[in-house]
Amino acid sequence: MTAKTPVVILYNYYTTWTPEDLAIGQKYLQAMVDGLREVGHRVEPIEFWQTLGDKLQPFDPHEWVIFNWCEGIEGEIGGDARLCEELDALGYTYTGNPPAALRLSVQKGLVKRLLARHRIPTPPGQTFSTADEVSTWAHFPAIVKPISQHCSYGINRAAVVHDLATLRQRVAYVHHTFNEAALVEAFIAGREINVGIWGNQPPRILPLREIDFSAIPNPFHRMVTWDSKWVATSEDWNKMPIIYDVRTSPTLYQRIEKIALETYRVFGCRDYARIDFRIDAEENPWVVDVNPNPDICWDGGFIGGCKMLGYSYGEAISHIVQMAATRQGVAR
Repeated sequence: MTAKTPVVILYNYYTTWTPEDLAIGQKYLQAMVDGLREVGHRVEPIEFWQTLGDKLQPFDPHEWVIFNWCEGIEGEIGGDARLCEELDALGYTYTGNPPAALRLSVQKGLVKRLLARHRIPTPPGQTFSTADEVSTWAHFPAIVKPISQHCSYGINRAAVVHDLATLRQRVAYVHHTFNEAALVEAFIAGREINVGIWGNQPPRILPLREIDFSAIPNPFHRMVTWDSKWVATSEDWNKMPIIYDVRTSPTLYQRIEKIALETYRVFGCRDYARIDFRIDAEENPWVVDVNPNPDICWDGGFIGGCKMLGYSYGEAISHIVQMAATRQGVAR
């Protein structure tokens, strides 16, 4: 087998993780290591804490590509962007999105304004730092989100509100629980379709994936919550499977594709990202989240789209590595 670009998998854990969480993390790490080795890469996994220090010193930046598997740094909003700035300063080529796109992704209010400025359809939204700022709001039902959190953190069924008093209560909950502002936006009661995108010149969309809400009778509970992503014993986890054979009209598919690719461009994404849509009753697609460097685990949604194209896990990760290597001229 022809040797391919050598890869450092750069990853981190949180001190708050339980032994069970750590064991799962190790399982996912080993799957990536094994997958890359199976397709011909030399692989070295490197764990770091808050900063890189001298962890990468043994690896020549002209030879190695960093697979950036840092989705955040404990206690630091925007820590993943700061890490990429360190990698840039050290001259390393790394997979995924640049610091600007990562930093933008944790500023949901700015994301809304950017999408609106470029006429990308997104539900009406407004940022409130405290409940006292909530004097009027015209778009009920509404969903209330912590402004800088990922992975549906802070999203449960109580996040959808139907009147001004409950809206104030939820904004207060976000402020006291997360010590940050809340993004309030109109809740689109309808389908949820996730669109993976990868590539650079040009990027292309992966097969669509949809959250199956058919077992959730209340339309205002049909949303991706923290429990549905991370709590295997929860009702949301067990009643929201993935639809792989997504049925859309040609018109809806074309609109989703056009909007997703334009969002990827406007956001400054590269290599890979995921765009989340809600689809209303009139089949209008609305962008509700932009995820640079989305979950890349072997059983995650993004890789699910790659597998639908016939890629194994190792092949998909290798393809992303080669995108980065080609950008910087270190590809073999």
